[in-house]
Amino acid sequence: MRTRLACISLVATAALAGACATPAASTSKDGVKVDAGVTADEIKIGLFNGYTGPVAAGAIAGAAGFDARLAKANASGGVCGRKLVSVRADTKYDPAVAVQVYRANVKDIVMIGQLLGATSIYGLSQQIARDDIATLAATSAAEVIKLENVYLFTTPFPMYVINGLDWAKREQAGSGGKLKVGVIYQDDAFGQEGQKAVRYVAANDPDVEVVAEAGYDVKAEDFTAQILKMKKAGAETVWIHGIASKTGPILSQASQLDFSPHWLTVDSGYESALAPQLGKLLDKLHVVTSSVLYTENVPAMAEVKKNVEKVAPGTKPDQLVIAGWIDASVAVAALEKACEKKDLTQKGVVAAMSGLSVTTDGLSPDLEYGASGPDSRIPSRQTRVNKIDLKTGIPVPVTGFGATDLAAKWRLADGAKG
Repeated sequence: MRTRLACISLVATAALAGACATPAASTSKDGVKVDAGVTADEIKIGLFNGYTGPVAAGAIAGAAGFDARLAKANASGGVCGRKLVSVRADTKYDPAVAVQVYRANVKDIVMIGQLLGATSIYGLSQQIARDDIATLAATSAAEVIKLENVYLFTTPFPMYVINGLDWAKREQAGSGGKLKVGVIYQDDAFGQEGQKAVRYVAANDPDVEVVAEAGYDVKAEDFTAQILKMKKAGAETVWIHGIASKTGPILSQASQLDFSPHWLTVDSGYESALAPQLGKLLDKLHVVTSSVLYTENVPAMAEVKKNVEKVAPGTKPDQLVIAGWIDASVAVAALEKACEKKDLTQKGVVAAMSGLSVTTDGLSPDLEYGASGPDSRIPSRQTRVNKIDLKTGIPVPVTGFGATDLAAKWRLADGAKG
């Protein structure tokens, strides 16, 4: 008790990350090395997400998908004979709160299964590296791949932009054959990555021209200035790189300002809950995704839905449910590999991520984590384009999965340009 109180005191008064050390590793009765978050019966995985605040709907959907995948694993005996348990903590999509959440939970989990938000991830990157804990980033921001012990479970955002604009130049270019693109982006690390990817495409594809760029604060509600900038520049297609709660106001306000371009966004920029308010405005919106849709009849979907209903009854169809399932598939694969190595410590799970191959049962392109540097840890470069079914609000695929030559050539160093 004295040790625990001292631990709390150090964190509260000194506010020092790592004031309390990870429990010393020990060997369990089954010969597996363990430390934080692993007992004889359970393996605990942290889900640090914005369950309240601007991304709450997506965060809850993603956690439901994650827990559903754990339920599938647990039905088959779990991992190393232990039940997989998620530990949810609300970051409120606030980097300062994320730090508090991390400090309060990191010594009680074996890995972080979800950490939402590029800004939060950057803010915690030194602690994640120091604590040697595997962290699955609930973002598609490519830059986080460079961070020690941080991994994506999806195609990174620049691939969405590169592949999406290649489709757009063929489908949406004006009479001159050259696509005039505008970009409205959340003015933080997440949005700026999309902005730079648009610039990368324009710099390497003579058929794409960037005519306007406009950032916005994540707390913004009025997008008049950004929309008028796109309109004045004659943008035919506007790439929106932001969270879903901003996509609705952007499209609505653009309509009020008599501006009706084609719109493209990433999967985190759209959720089906937008459909009732936007209606026919969604007819010109396309969403780029890196996984199948919740409504698709692929072989694994019945199992996904069965387990989602088990852990989160009444969950509405949402693309982020699938993202959560894929996320948990990576976590389960890493833990199974660590179990095979008889090392379920935090450090052992980090080691298991190196060279890991993950089969997603057709829910997305399979994922590969190399061991030869950050670029080898880009898990996939494939995406596809979807339109919105106006009756249901659900995205419907218009292309298959694939990666362009330009996407294949892209390197993390390119993301720093522009």
